[in-house]
Amino acid sequence: MKRTNSDRSVLILLLCLICGCAGCVWEHEDRAKVDLGVDARPAPFSGSPAYRDTIGELSYYSGLGPLPVRGYGLVAGLGKNGSRDCPKSIYRRLIQALYKLRRPENRVDAEAPVTPEELFDDLDTAVAVVHAQVPAAAVAGARFDVSVLALPGTQTKSLRNGRLYVTDLEVFRSVTPGASISGKVLARAAGPIFLNPFVDEDSATKSNPLAGIVLGGGVIVKDRDVRLTLIQPSYAWARKIQERINAQFPGGQRVASATSPSTVQLRIPPEYRDDQAHFLGLVRALYLSREPNFEAVRARMLGEEIVRPTAPHARIAFCFEGLGQKALPVLGELYTHPEDYVSFHATAAGLRLGDHVAGDVMAVHAENPQSEYRFRAIRALGQAKGMAAPGMALRRLLEDNDPRVQIAAYEALLERQDPTIHSTPVAGENFVLDRIPVTGSGIVYAKRSGQRRIALFGQGLWCSPPVFYRSPDGSLTITAQADGTELTVMRRIPATGSVSPPIPASFDLSALIRLLGSEAEVDLDGRVTGLGLDYGAVVGALNHLCVRGFVNAEFILEQPNVAELFGPRPASGRPESEP
Repeated sequence: MKRTNSDRSVLILLLCLICGCAGCVWEHEDRAKVDLGVDARPAPFSGSPAYRDTIGELSYYSGLGPLPVRGYGLVAGLGKNGSRDCPKSIYRRLIQALYKLRRPENRVDAEAPVTPEELFDDLDTAVAVVHAQVPAAAVAGARFDVSVLALPGTQTKSLRNGRLYVTDLEVFRSVTPGASISGKVLARAAGPIFLNPFVDEDSATKSNPLAGIVLGGGVIVKDRDVRLTLIQPSYAWARKIQERINAQFPGGQRVASATSPSTVQLRIPPEYRDDQAHFLGLVRALYLSREPNFEAVRARMLGEEIVRPTAPHARIAFCFEGLGQKALPVLGELYTHPEDYVSFHATAAGLRLGDHVAGDVMAVHAENPQSEYRFRAIRALGQAKGMAAPGMALRRLLEDNDPRVQIAAYEALLERQDPTIHSTPVAGENFVLDRIPVTGSGIVYAKRSGQRRIALFGQGLWCSPPVFYRSPDGSLTITAQADGTELTVMRRIPATGSVSPPIPASFDLSALIRLLGSEAEVDLDGRVTGLGLDYGAVVGALNHLCVRGFVNAEFILEQPNVAELFGPRPASGRPESEP
């Protein structure tokens, strides 16, 4: 994959310091390299047929930067590692918030309800700073990752095994190095905290037990505003832009509203709520001219433009898509062009227009190890709904020799809700266990952004004796003698120090994962069916078992791409704003 710039590398490093990693780390193909059409285009392209007569020629986006949000929350489940320390202003605020909950929450290690005041007075809890970057164009209900840091200056020892109570996240801006201001509540956060699980007791690597991430723990409560701002204010042009957008995206609610001579307010249509970046790029690529034969003539001009190596290829693909079905004759001629950049971008547009031939051609790009567009092609196949060919191609890619390709195909099939992926929820919201029955070498893949998922690639993944694993905090021990017929698992509760009796477990990796992550229970026959370990603890155990050779699989931890976490790039050369 192409190397990214130094600034992005620094952000990746910061994320690694929070989550840690071991074994193999895989990184998403960089979406920052894809022209989303949301930036103001430099002057050399102003005469291009991909810019003339478009909405993007007359306007730019406002408010597309990632928006910092912050809040203070209470973390429970820390055993004796919490702290009673808390500034009075934050204490009063959190007490009021807890009383507003529908019913009192319980401590993790207690059965009887307790008051908020009692919660704060227990070392099982600690106050934490919760912060995140809300992506641009985020819509209500969308989920995102949040970072959690123990409140500085307190006696909190560790957030491991902690769970964040519901916390309001407010728009946050620093005004001076020592001062900041908060605004409206834009999101809420809650859930189990994911800490670095990859540090052995004898390792020189040190993790920060006071910092972690709640994967997918943030939920947007109010759509972020997205506005088109006209370069030259004109109510007549604002109305034309409004009418063109609404014609492109018909539905129950208007997508565009001209609120002033200089502003067109946008609402993300339901079909794009999971793909806001594409919607934003497509809007600015829509043509305003409705003259007869305009679509056919402009499609031919775009076809002549796209073959140039320096042309704005991604923008041209958006323009083709905006022209609709009348662009397909030109696109069909470009699918098999000898230059990959022509073929890929033309095929991407045809695929969005529902052309089944484009699906076949995109599969060729996805299966070509030499194509620089391979990972983008895999993602495009995952987004192509209602076609059989993309699903078939993605299933073939699950058998690829490159683990990155296998994982990309798996995630694309997840987006398609393909039945090839056998998914089992473990302990409700703890995590999802996916099994992918492929041949060849095994892979254990764990996500560290979005939904908590563990994917097992391969058949017959098992633990081979002898086995020994002890978690860094001593809460889990897994052993097996060289001639043993099963694993022995022991669980220690950090909060109480109590230790379970030896629990027999299968060598089958899938069964072991379900035992570790399922809710702590005993069935009617007296057999332990779950140990109640959180996602981080399970992932840490899997990493150790794979790296030490106890499991016949390679462990791969997702390395999220910073551009995907933080959303589309802001419009270059234009001021950011947020209402």
